[in-house]
Amino acid sequence: MKAEARELYVFTTDHFEKDIQRIKPDCVAPLMAVRQTVNKAMDKYIKDYCEAGSKKEDIFSQEDFLEVSNKIYDEIITR
Repeated sequence: MKAEARELYVFTTDHFEKDIQRIKPDCVAPLMAVRQTVNKAMDKYIKDYCEAGSKKEDIFSQEDFLEVSNKIYDEIITR
């Protein structure tokens, strides 16, 4: 996992822990719910830590987003 993906993973799991805990393996679309949560985390990260006008794509790549989403999804499925 690259540094950006690791940063996004830690930020997401720290700041959106309750959202992640609400996602159950047997819900209709758990991967979609995880991706929505990671997307919210990216927005909050940009707002909190980046200068005005920064875009998500400038900080996190699509690969970072997918890697973090898949890792959180795998953790939900196996818990």
